Amino acid sequence: MLKVNKISEPDFFKEFKRKSKLKNWKDFDYEIKTKLKKYMLENEQKFDGIYFCPYCEREITVEKSQIEHVKPKDKFPKLFHEYKNFLTGCLENQTCGSIKENKWDDNFINPIEIDPEEYFEYSISTGEIIPKYETGIKYEMAVKTIDMLNLNQKKLCESRKSFILRSSFKDKKGKIVLDKEILKYITKFPSLKKFLLNTDNVRKSIINKQK
Repeated sequence: MLKVNKISEPDFFKEFKRKSKLKNWKDFDYEIKTKLKKYMLENEQKFDGIYFCPYCEREITVEKSQIEHVKPKDKFPKLFHEYKNFLTGCLENQTCGSIKENKWDDNFINPIEIDPEEYFEYSISTGEIIPKYETGIKYEMAVKTIDMLNLNQKKLCESRKSFILRSSFKDKKGKIVLDKEILKYITKFPSLKKFLLNTDNVRKSIINKQK
């Protein structure tokens, strides 16, 4: 899960809101949605030259994506046109915004306001995203967020595991060894990549697996 560093609301959106009598989300036409997605992807969700969904970290494009209201517009109607509540998410129907729909919980990790890196790490054996802490509020928030977004969907875990295997090998003792030179050139799952490049993280994950 990735932090989204929001920048200022674009002038074209300010102008659109000024000229339009916005009552609800239906007043947003295809053109303004496309311009907003392009702006967010280019300025806020671009890593190594690629656009990613902040929730699952799948690669997305302007055409194959949707505007996500982090705080659902059904529950927070006054935020339906609030730029700081927007991010551009994937279209996967079993994860992320599509599965979250209009659900909300105060323990949800909002990547616009909170850095997910402080809450999550990964299992290198299963490809699962897991809580960084074993107890406490940060543990509860991580568990709630994983559940609301279905971030350990089987297909998604398999994709992460495949990414890990592509950048590693097992030595004669069966120990997982990462090839960091290969890893540097694989542009997928930015937070998982960062986790793997941290040797201490990988060592901790291996130890936990052996317990």
